[in-house]
Amino acid sequence: MAKRQRKRSERTVRREEERASIRLQEDRERLFALEAGGSIEHPIEALSAAVNEGHASSVPCPRCGANLEVVEHCALVHQGVRLREAKLRCRQCGSRRSLWFKIVANSLN
Repeated sequence: MAKRQRKRSERTVRREEERASIRLQEDRERLFALEAGGSIEHPIEALSAAVNEGHASSVPCPRCGANLEVVEHCALVHQGVRLREAKLRCRQCGSRRSLWFKIVANSLN
């Protein structure tokens, strides 16, 4: 005898969609951390600190896709490398993250 198909309730469908949305957001966060600038181990190379804010504000939020705003800049040295951390906040969902930059000097020919 074949199993009878039950109709899923609206609540069940909504909960499944919410769980799928949360999994998608978590996957996007992990991808953001693996991209250049997403972690201190993979900074974006920049010629000067002046370009950091413009680049950081052009990166979309991995959770919702809205614009990020730069809250603070920090300069630090990590394992002998000069780094800049741009602390970002999403204007829509409020999530916070950092974007890392490595300041590289111009090389002469």
